[in-house]
Amino acid sequence: MGAVPAHRRKARKTAAAWRWVYDDPRWASLRDQVLSEEPLCRAGCGRPPTVVDHIRPHRGNEALAFDRANLQAMCRWCHDAKTARETGFLDGGRRLQHTVKVTLVCGPPCSGKTTWVREHAEPGDLVVDWDALAVALGSPHSHAHPAALRPFIAEARDAVTARLDRAHNLRAAWIIATAPRQADRERLAPGADVVLLATPEDECLRRARRDRRPRDTMEAIESWWRTYRADQDSASPPR
Repeated sequence: MGAVPAHRRKARKTAAAWRWVYDDPRWASLRDQVLSEEPLCRAGCGRPPTVVDHIRPHRGNEALAFDRANLQAMCRWCHDAKTARETGFLDGGRRLQHTVKVTLVCGPPCSGKTTWVREHAEPGDLVVDWDALAVALGSPHSHAHPAALRPFIAEARDAVTARLDRAHNLRAAWIIATAPRQADRERLAPGADVVLLATPEDECLRRARRDRRPRDTMEAIESWWRTYRADQDSASPPR
């Protein structure tokens, strides 16, 4: 293994010097107090908190470390992102990784996936949308894409999702895909939260006709439901 860069050695050494704060008996009771008083993450994400954060980094300063006014309850995702913004590293000098909340939103065409993400995502969140990528890569239509472009669309999507495994400061990522099979969902976003919009087939077809979608969309809706039902049947335990 190669030598650890000097700035990473320094980050590890400095963080280790501050660990005494979390071993002090006062910290455990103060942490429990903050978590009991604040039921939601103070960053505003709406998730329940699991971490008590120092609003101003204490850097080993006892007054800041144990000042209730300098403490806030946060979820792990938001806390790690804040730490990385402040230092470039997580506690202990580890680079920020896997701290983004990833949600895979899947379902048949016309099930409302894009609308659902638009209603839930916040400015600055990463949104990976097959159709949007296709248009950016030259597709002349927002919902029917030339076969020759599809391998490039797939590689662009996979490259973006793979980037989530490296250091970043994202709050959340949303991946939009059809993914009718469980295996498809696990391959696209391992460990992600999954929102499955299984909008009834008849309703999807009605929306497709209303929006004057190309015939390929109708066929894709019918294909999605055939595949989804077959996958559900294969996953059901024998009676």
